[in-house]
Amino acid sequence: MPNSELDLSSGVPLYRQIKDILRKEIAGGAADPQRPMTEEQLLSRFEVSRAPIRQALKELANEGYVYRKQGKGTFPVPGTRVHRPADVRPGALYQYLYDTGLHPASTVSGIERAEPPARIRHRLGTGAHERLLHFTRLISVENEPLVEADVYIRAPEDFAPTAAELEDEGSAFELLKRDFGITLDRAEHEAWATAATAAHAAALGVREGSPLLVIETVFFTTGGLPAGWRSAVHQAEQFKYRFVTSG
Repeated sequence: MPNSELDLSSGVPLYRQIKDILRKEIAGGAADPQRPMTEEQLLSRFEVSRAPIRQALKELANEGYVYRKQGKGTFPVPGTRVHRPADVRPGALYQYLYDTGLHPASTVSGIERAEPPARIRHRLGTGAHERLLHFTRLISVENEPLVEADVYIRAPEDFAPTAAELEDEGSAFELLKRDFGITLDRAEHEAWATAATAAHAAALGVREGSPLLVIETVFFTTGGLPAGWRSAVHQAEQFKYRFVTSG
């Protein structure tokens, strides 16, 4: 009799289904962090061959949901973990989270046309009185706040998306591409650690003074024009950023 937890007709690989089931249990706190997840236990539970079990555990380990303790087994790491590969295209974090089955949600607030601070104006090369589209986005994963982003976008004056449009699309740059044909070519990032302010603590559900990861990004269009700036504050223990350098 087929295992009721798996859908053999869905076309989704078995290892991916098993991984998603275990990930949700770990992130939701249903998995006991003191109890190892053994291959034998999972083989009995899912009634599949060993290969999809091993692949699921391998990917969960790579993404920080489980860790292997020598001679003890594989143990869950409670809480949501987000692993962002280096090849996620600029402005597409939300889509990446959705595609990997993490069920992201975003809340956009404070939409306005505003002159950016001098430091941001300098990074984008804008004029002294040039008004940019400005808003704040809070991204949550599995109903847990993950990222709070402050965003300035250099866009045509008639680009005036609503909060609902920005939340549904997940990226203002995707809307710019759809409506004006403006595409991104690359992004430059700076990252550093900081301590949560009272405002960050309230937005991300952490204690004031907790460690946070800040990633500041400048986005460039295909023609090399600076198109936007974003400062994204992440829960440090829940976000893993992978990058590649070449000589």
